[in-house]
Amino acid sequence: IGEEGTNDARTTYIDRAEKSRNMEVRQHFYNGMGIHHAGMLRPDRKLTEQMFNDGAIKVLCCTATLAWGINLPAHTVIIKGTDVYMAEKGTTVDLSILDVQQIFG
Repeated sequence: IGEEGTNDARTTYIDRAEKSRNMEVRQHFYNGMGIHHAGMLRPDRKLTEQMFNDGAIKVLCCTATLAWGINLPAHTVIIKGTDVYMAEKGTTVDLSILDVQQIFG
């Protein structure tokens, strides 16, 4: 992708990405992006986090849970929506401004 450190980081993760049992992890890796959601196996989530943190992937599409709970520095954050499902209320509710600020870092 043109940046010197990026090629080194990508090379580091090629074997691990190819061995992932998650087809999406394998496919998206070659496009320089990743996905992260609760339906993934823990090793695949950790691999995706490590690849993003080390610059092997440049774009990460994730759920609000990742954006809230894990500190992965990002140049740009895009939020698709500010409502989340709350099981105890049985409906969606708007995120508070503090939650939105947490997602932005």
